[in-house]
Amino acid sequence: MMKKIIILIIGMVVLTAVNAFCMNIEDMASALAKVKKGVTTVFVSIDRELSKAAEELSAVNVDSLKTRKILNDLSKGRSYVIDCAFVDASGKMVIVEPKEYSKLEGTDISKQSHVKVMRQLKKPVLSNVFRSVEGIEAIDFEYPVFSRKRDFIGSVSILVRQEALFGDTAMPFVWDKSCKVWVMQKDGLIVYDPDPEQVGRNVFSDRFFESFDDLISFSRTVASTKSGSGSYDFYAKGFKDTKVVKKYAVWDTVSLYGTEWRVIVMEAEKTVVSVLRP
Repeated sequence: MMKKIIILIIGMVVLTAVNAFCMNIEDMASALAKVKKGVTTVFVSIDRELSKAAEELSAVNVDSLKTRKILNDLSKGRSYVIDCAFVDASGKMVIVEPKEYSKLEGTDISKQSHVKVMRQLKKPVLSNVFRSVEGIEAIDFEYPVFSRKRDFIGSVSILVRQEALFGDTAMPFVWDKSCKVWVMQKDGLIVYDPDPEQVGRNVFSDRFFESFDDLISFSRTVASTKSGSGSYDFYAKGFKDTKVVKKYAVWDTVSLYGTEWRVIVMEAEKTVVSVLRP
């Protein structure tokens, strides 16, 4: 009789845990949809403003106060923006705003991979995270500029702190929830995480992750699949924690100009206790 009671209690605890997890999956999926919509809205806004700036730059003298105003207007209301620049057809930064970065005017960025692609295809590009000439790990939006005669004359760019962009956009949707958001490039680089120690590390190659086979396997699936769900084992609260827990996650993709990032919403497993009343 006692054995049956123990089995019954264990069964009820497991069932309660499963039910709680199912409800959390729904919460995570809802949060993920909102985060994706928020980031997509930001990307659409940046694309629209870059297109507008490119059109305006096509009609003005590049080395003018008007150009500086156009570049300054691009960054207004965007705390995640580092600077905006007009880059000439050879890949040289001709005008850079705000003023604190004007010292970089004349800098050749033609060897940056995304600038090479933009100059070759004459189409907008969004870089992966790279070390910018500003000395900051960042992402860059580049939009081609054509003269009124449709000659390629350069590009207009917005350089962005990616962790600030995703943080500002994602946090409002999860700040009052138990789930968290992190963002990964397809090559395994962590673009954003609420634990700053993880930002900029690569899940596939950084030694800090090498003992977490579950996480690496999960991340490879995320990298190769645009959306899905899964689980992995990792520290409960980041590198400073020593407790390893199971984390359940759902993910989806945000993209612009052909560049994709995986947005993951996860929640750590909790111990669920069910008490039987006599």
